[in-house]
Amino acid sequence: MNTPSSHDHDAARDEALKGRLKNALEHSPDEGSDALQVRVLAQWRQARPQTVVVTSTGPLASLQAAWRQHPVLWTGALVALAMALWMLRPAQDPVLEELMQPDVLMLISNGEL
Repeated sequence: MNTPSSHDHDAARDEALKGRLKNALEHSPDEGSDALQVRVLAQWRQARPQTVVVTSTGPLASLQAAWRQHPVLWTGALVALAMALWMLRPAQDPVLEELMQPDVLMLISNGEL
């Protein structure tokens, strides 16, 4: 079954609002268009979520804006960078790794080695 998308839902709401506005203007011509405009804007503000506008233009604001526009791309880039750094880590010394074994550490702590 096809479900209406959010775009179709918004378009239907817009058309309904236009129809109500036309109807209101036809039935109450003595009411000023300024008052009607104020009412419509107030209802529109209530229906839409309030968004925070970023006014900063620094490098951090630029990175945040880029992250919001393409989060999957930036996540992939960060994962690729982490993997590259992990692959470029220095190789561990085999002698040091042998000394870090639990049984060798126990012998060292007991003073036997």
